[in-house]
Amino acid sequence: MKKDNLKIFLKGKRKLLIIIISTVLILALGSTALGLFINVGIDVDISSIEKVGTDIVIVPSANGEPLSLYKPDGNDGISSEPFKILSFTDTHFDTYRKKGKYSMEYMVANIQREKPDLVVFVGDIITSSSNKKRVLQFCEVMEKLEVYWVTVLGNHEGDNFRSISREEFIEIYASYPHCLIDAEKKYTSNNEEVWGNGNTQINVLTEGGVVSQSLFFIDSGNRVSKEDAIALNIDKESYDFVKESQIRWYEERVEALPLGTKSMIFVHIPLPEYQEAVDDAVKNPDGTFDYAAISAEGTNVLFGKSNEGVSSSDHNSGLFDSIVSKGSTQAVICGHDHVNNYRILYKNVLLCYNRSSGYSSYNIVTKGMSDKLEQGASIYSINQDGTLSFGDIINRDYFDDSEVLKLY
Repeated sequence: MKKDNLKIFLKGKRKLLIIIISTVLILALGSTALGLFINVGIDVDISSIEKVGTDIVIVPSANGEPLSLYKPDGNDGISSEPFKILSFTDTHFDTYRKKGKYSMEYMVANIQREKPDLVVFVGDIITSSSNKKRVLQFCEVMEKLEVYWVTVLGNHEGDNFRSISREEFIEIYASYPHCLIDAEKKYTSNNEEVWGNGNTQINVLTEGGVVSQSLFFIDSGNRVSKEDAIALNIDKESYDFVKESQIRWYEERVEALPLGTKSMIFVHIPLPEYQEAVDDAVKNPDGTFDYAAISAEGTNVLFGKSNEGVSSSDHNSGLFDSIVSKGSTQAVICGHDHVNNYRILYKNVLLCYNRSSGYSSYNIVTKGMSDKLEQGASIYSINQDGTLSFGDIINRDYFDDSEVLKLY
């Protein structure tokens, strides 16, 4: 080939390559833009879902008292049988439909198999942009199951500029008959408005109408506000924290309970004391937890592993100190850190990670820590005397997750 012809040939090849690269980039950017502005739904056939149903009796809130619920005994009384809570966290129903399909399929199947008295979602449930359609689908799934459910907001609800607001999340959830979240604003006794959305208290009753457990669902926010970051001299990218008004509300609600009543707190972002508990726990030479050992401070690991650091706020607002002081709350349940799943007794309070449930976000496989997925759910059973029993569900023990694994 002559020199001039070669130059023309190479020039043509470069133009073709530029056109191909430009086309790919345009398609990629267009796909991203569509994801931002088009309401992408969850891949689920709601009409095919078989209901579970419930016999739980609801006692509406009245005279300043929170909503209560109980298992009937079949003789117009209240059952003394354990009250089962099935809890999911970080399902991350986003625009990744293939992964979300399995998150939803396994979630529904777990509810159908376990037949819980209450389903709890510990935040980061519906995430990413243009998500109202997914929120409505999720609610319709829960209504089709006909089980009572409640949720707290995670840091990713409302964190996208194309997302509905955190307030709208709660308003939509609360509009469904089986959702027990309270969308009303809360106030302390001195008429101080309580920060956050969906802060809720629910009492679980046992035989004789006794409150066996009071359940608190607390909004732990998103990222710290610019004002708080400046005032507290913390990183503006820090995760948010439970505010002082919420702590005062919690304290007053605990004080209003009959003396000695036990309680639980569900909150998405872990408290800073989770890291203190991990640091104080006795370790084996390889760094893993020594479950048989109790530290000099009384810290005892009961279950699970610490596979990543605790991503709490840079500011400690004092909720844990209040918990210890009031002496009611025996367990705090959080989500947020997907590959932590431990329960540690620290200063006589159980600090628990709910097992992460979704496949769209990072997990133990994507972090290169295992070749087996560990998503699932957690079970908290409330006994008649208010003590707790725990259960752990790993999806691969019940379902063939080989197709999900291929998506990574």
